[in-house]
Amino acid sequence: MDKRQRALLALPSGAFANSSAFQVFEDMLASIYDGEIAPGDPVSENDIAKKYGVSRTPAREAIQRLRELGLVEASAGRTSRVVLVSEQTIRHALVVWEALMMAAADETVALIDAADLELMQANIEDFREAARRGDAGSAAQANYNLFAVLVTKSTNPLLVKSVALTVHMIRLGGLSMPRWVDTNLLGAAQVALVAALRARDVGAAKVAIQTAANFRLAPDQDHADPAEQ
Repeated sequence: MDKRQRALLALPSGAFANSSAFQVFEDMLASIYDGEIAPGDPVSENDIAKKYGVSRTPAREAIQRLRELGLVEASAGRTSRVVLVSEQTIRHALVVWEALMMAAADETVALIDAADLELMQANIEDFREAARRGDAGSAAQANYNLFAVLVTKSTNPLLVKSVALTVHMIRLGGLSMPRWVDTNLLGAAQVALVAALRARDVGAAKVAIQTAANFRLAPDQDHADPAEQ
């Protein structure tokens, strides 16, 4: 994992990145997004240590990093669990994501180069293929990678970290709420963003970001949050 990727995960580039705790963290993060560790599942230091053949210290450090990203929370006793994200929380996170991405567009649209555009186009193709297969996890990763290209051009580390934290929350919530994703609308927003970047058109890029932030679908009555009824 390079420095740019670490920034997207809101991680430091120091000693932790080369530690056994980081390797455990990386695998746990992938397991969460692959659905192997589901929202609400318990996460204990002892179980993680046994699974990866490490002591409790790196297991504890890995879990702490997941807590810092908002993916794991403390539960009864000394056990943690993967966070259960409500639809209301996703809506709030999308509002924040949109505002942050607008700020990123102001700074970075002029910095996008041909290699970046080529990478984003490849992300679009990956997204389309994953959506065609019904692979929500891979589609989410491709979408994340596409918008990340814009963010990683930023020289504002707080902006990059804030976007990463917000994206983690949205992705985690989306694991149990696939009906939130309108792939046609989101795919159109991706294409529009790349076209705007080719034209160096900040305004059009912001419209594409706004469209992407509104990919969500209206909740049905059977699953609406009680606080919103």
